[in-house]
Amino acid sequence: MKFLTIAVVGLSLCLTLAATSFAQQIDLIFSHKYHAEDVGASCTDCHAAADTSMLASHNLLPDMDACYKCHDTETTCTVCHKDPDNATAYPRITSYIAHFPHAKHVAENVECTTCHANVAASENILDKHLPPMSACVTCHAQTEKADYCYSCHAQQENLRPANHQLDWTKAHGIKSQTATDCKLCHTDNRCLACHQQDNLDRQVHPLNFRLTHALKAKGDKENCYTCHEETSFCISCHRQELVYPRTHASAGWANRKTGGRHARAATQDLDSCLGCHSDQTGDPICMQCHQAK
Repeated sequence: MKFLTIAVVGLSLCLTLAATSFAQQIDLIFSHKYHAEDVGASCTDCHAAADTSMLASHNLLPDMDACYKCHDTETTCTVCHKDPDNATAYPRITSYIAHFPHAKHVAENVECTTCHANVAASENILDKHLPPMSACVTCHAQTEKADYCYSCHAQQENLRPANHQLDWTKAHGIKSQTATDCKLCHTDNRCLACHQQDNLDRQVHPLNFRLTHALKAKGDKENCYTCHEETSFCISCHRQELVYPRTHASAGWANRKTGGRHARAATQDLDSCLGCHSDQTGDPICMQCHQAK
């Protein structure tokens, strides 16, 4: 645990230093908001190559010639450069994704801000505006399909999110209860395929759940049905374990001559009886006992 803590702290420090180094490399002053709102420039006025780009490796950042379409070549360098005499280019991000055709998205009339949200309101050049996975799956949602993710990602790329660390198999159950991004990659069927088998390394429910699950089922049965097949699962388990309601064990519940208390209970609330005592079509199974001899 101590090693893991040191590793996490070290990683955080590296990321902080990398971000600081990235910021120090940039001597540019640029506001997307000013160009979009005040100047009225469109995205392709500066990023012209986006219309024809079919590879993610293409450099779509504007060069100086693109800037000179509006800015004077001699007198306005200090508008964008902090140190015009030692001007540096904006550092490119080269390891974002393997395959991405901008041209295809442009041809299908996908607005730039659909993927690059908030770019028109940005006044900080450090903002990267790269789309998160949640933006991609709004259109590309067939993540359970074989090799679907490799339409954009490289085959050799590790697609595990950063939080899927060594203890994820044991920790994901608790975290998935509050997480909202699991379904970016996984469907409910993925959970069921694993949890309905015998490959769990610990109990899904707490140790005393056999004693308390009835209260949980009555108060939140829809949650139970997420994994269990409605009442059919309850019935099959209770019959196998010979677990019956308390009323069924009381004296006089069943009497062959008078019918007993169960007959009166069925008359008053037959639907409750049918919760367990019905065949596959939902019809009562009373006749299995009461059939004429």
